Amino acid sequence: MTNKLLAILALLVSIGYAHAQDDTDSSALAKKYQTGFAVYAEFGVLPNKSFKGIRDQMKALNIEPFEPVMASIVLARRMETDKFFMESRLILMNSSKYKDDNNAMRGMFRGIGLGVDASPKFVNSTRWNLLVPIGWDIMLYQLRVKNNKSASLAQVIQNPNNFTSMKLYNGSFNLHAGIGADYKMNLFPKVYDKVYLSAKATYHLPIFKRGQWRGDDVTITDLPSFKANQLYAQLGLVFFPKRNHRTWRGMH
Repeated sequence: MTNKLLAILALLVSIGYAHAQDDTDSSALAKKYQTGFAVYAEFGVLPNKSFKGIRDQMKALNIEPFEPVMASIVLARRMETDKFFMESRLILMNSSKYKDDNNAMRGMFRGIGLGVDASPKFVNSTRWNLLVPIGWDIMLYQLRVKNNKSASLAQVIQNPNNFTSMKLYNGSFNLHAGIGADYKMNLFPKVYDKVYLSAKATYHLPIFKRGQWRGDDVTITDLPSFKANQLYAQLGLVFFPKRNHRTWRGMH
């Protein structure tokens, strides 16, 4: 399961890079499109039953669960015209709880994925873009139960399995759609052509998913599968570097 998802991720990355290279090599598109980069924080804003179900099962087994908030950092490459925008997304999800409690087992939940957003610009004024972003994400999730025990070297050598973390994997292909707005700010005009404060609210719906959590040698039958269906809020900054600035020269 893990290898298949990683292979799909690698294929999508290669397709994206090839497409980006084609765009870069075309002088007509270079004049038509502007290219920038973005950094977003993304949070789930509605209760998620599968997320809560995993946490509840951990509590029942005396495992300290991960945080109840689904949070991600999203790194994006934006391409836009006066009438259209598209973003390629790298999603880094992490809801783990980090503590130094001795002799405690704790749950960790992470995810990584690639995705695309695109939309016409329904409003493009001197200060605002109004968007209806529609796109997809392919995600690989890791659920980990980490031991945080103190022990002597002899104890670890004699019972190594007692000090080994459990790692399980799951994945899904999600569609999403929502609304968004960019507020255009005149920040750092010597370095950037444009800087946006960007916000989106999108609903994610899993279309294809792996039903059961799997490890290297085991399939878990009684742990709820993770379903990403909920509303997400996203807030971040979008930067369009000046092509002739020495900081970005050679990167376009």
